[in-house]
Amino acid sequence: MKARRLALLMTLASLLVSGCAPATKLTNAWVDPSYKGPPFENLLVLGISKNPGVRRTFEDEFSAKLRAAGVKKAVPGYTVLPESGKVPTPVLEGILKKMGADGAIVARVLDVDRRTAYSPGYVTVIPSVGYARGFYGFYGSAIAVSTPPTPYQYEVVVVETSLWQTRDATLVWSATTQTTDPGELRKEIAGYADIIIGALRERDLIGAAPQQKK
Repeated sequence: MKARRLALLMTLASLLVSGCAPATKLTNAWVDPSYKGPPFENLLVLGISKNPGVRRTFEDEFSAKLRAAGVKKAVPGYTVLPESGKVPTPVLEGILKKMGADGAIVARVLDVDRRTAYSPGYVTVIPSVGYARGFYGFYGSAIAVSTPPTPYQYEVVVVETSLWQTRDATLVWSATTQTTDPGELRKEIAGYADIIIGALRERDLIGAAPQQKK
């Protein structure tokens, strides 16, 4: 029983350690080399999802993160656009113009991949009854109990995020992220938003425009 408990604890420890790694990571990014700025200050945030609740949560959380990062205005798409159905181009252009938006951030799920991994197996050595004292006596009378690797499944969600310039409807920046074994929605959105916002700031694509020196 002790051997089984020890093996179980070691397996759980392995899973907990692997779970401490960041859930979301940026896998690749592209930026239009011809875009010279200024940084975007007024953004429409769109999350493409068939689930209205997921869309609202994503757009609210990401918009709040953008504003906290220094973007003057970030508007959740559901507050100005229909939650279902295709929006005619003239209608969308009119909404963006009314908002005064200089850009739009669009996120959509590209793939959900279910994978299988294995926690490592372990060998536990148990001394037999009445073994001789000392290392050699212990080794000679011990019994090895092996625990095979334990399979477990997890999901990898791939998301594409794009930044569009609304003036001429051109793509300025695009990236893909991978979220491993996503958990609570708001927490995962927050982690995803931090990575995307960090990448955009590195390219000086978001935030207040630099003030001109007098």
